[in-house]
Amino acid sequence: MDRFDEMELFLDIARRGSLSAVARARGVAPSTVTLGLQRMEARLGVRLLARSTRRLSLTPEGEGYRADCQRILTDLAESEAGVGGREGPLTGLLRVTATNDFGRARVAPLVDAFLRLHPGVRVELVLSDGVLDLIEEGIDVALRFGPLADSRLTARRIVSGRRVVCAAPAYWARHPPPRKPADLTRHNCLVLARPGAPQTSWAFRDEDGRVFHVRVSGDRTANDGGVLKDWALAGAGVILKSTWDVEALLASGHLVSALDRFTLPDIDLHAVHTAGREPGRRLAAFLAFLDEHLHLPPGSVGARRRRASRKSSSLGV
Repeated sequence: MDRFDEMELFLDIARRGSLSAVARARGVAPSTVTLGLQRMEARLGVRLLARSTRRLSLTPEGEGYRADCQRILTDLAESEAGVGGREGPLTGLLRVTATNDFGRARVAPLVDAFLRLHPGVRVELVLSDGVLDLIEEGIDVALRFGPLADSRLTARRIVSGRRVVCAAPAYWARHPPPRKPADLTRHNCLVLARPGAPQTSWAFRDEDGRVFHVRVSGDRTANDGGVLKDWALAGAGVILKSTWDVEALLASGHLVSALDRFTLPDIDLHAVHTAGREPGRRLAAFLAFLDEHLHLPPGSVGARRRRASRKSSSLGV
């Protein structure tokens, strides 16, 4: 087994989290996979995986080695594809993650359009309202909202917009819209539930531009933003959503915003990846495609930042 085969084996183990699962997928004996891993760890002089009774997990050294393996193998595949010219067709797998609501409405159609331009590429779209670990999950790029804090990642700002407080006309008919953010404490607010941290603190800006927060509550939470939107459309309560998610519903009157003069601080959408400042051709092409095509509709209440001001930046903790 050469070094590249070892890297592919290690990535497979890290992705599946089970030596036996890798063995079944490859059609080999479990001992073959175990021996391959042991040889890697012996040669490198470190433990790459921590073993428990339920699952394998990456050690800190394993996380770093995984990122290096992904970068090296991606560079190799793209170099071979581009032999005879760097303009050769793009090939290979691109794993992309986004939030459920935004991913279905905006990212999935863009994936279709990108694949029509690059038929040799395969895309796996992973939708989750949780914050996935890109390295642990083997994700090439994540589309994430708001401030980011992970020193292992690189972020590229794609677009900036707003969050809005809104509800269905039927709800506002039963419960008069709030005149100030503090009034939300008397409303049934539908809250996005992140693991261990429901988003019960909603941000606003006062007349002097200072940001403050209001703690909200309601009779239900969900870990899927699309479910919250459906509940709001049914008149169950008030939601806080990005303009990307509710622009058409606001325009049609199915949802009506409130507290607009307390404009919420701008929220940035970032494309986040582990490939450093110089991603491979496949990822670079996808990032450029997002930068060109992922934007708010004309006339949106969310202000789009000028493209000229965009730049990639390493994120600090």
